[in-house]
Amino acid sequence: GGGAKRRYRLIDFRRDKLNIPATVAAIEYDPTRSANIALLKYADGEKRYILAPLGLMVGQKVSASDDADIVPGNAAPLKRLPLGTEIHNIEVRPHGGGRLVRSAGMVAQLMAKEGEHAHVKLPSGDRNTLRAVR
Repeated sequence: GGGAKRRYRLIDFRRDKLNIPATVAAIEYDPTRSANIALLKYADGEKRYILAPLGLMVGQKVSASDDADIVPGNAAPLKRLPLGTEIHNIEVRPHGGGRLVRSAGMVAQLMAKEGEHAHVKLPSGDRNTLRAVR
């Protein structure tokens, strides 16, 4: 019994390295999660793991910024995304780190934006209101 030892990988749920481009170095299996993880190498030399969304490929350039393109792997505030966009790893509070929709294959959908709030349809079918300001 007991099984093999598992090395825990720290995941960057905050994506707080703003406006610094990164390249996906590897997509790896993580034994402690249901989702795969991606190793990012930033332009300044730092390496971090993130949750790997479907469609992310090795060698792809990703970034976290207010004007990031809407492609898998990029991080942007909800106020910059168009309605109907599928999202994952959602922050409940600004700068609080991703708390919702972090499991493998899960996506939420941005349904509406009203002032500072955004309505998101969660995978369970529930609707949640979040602050859309970064």
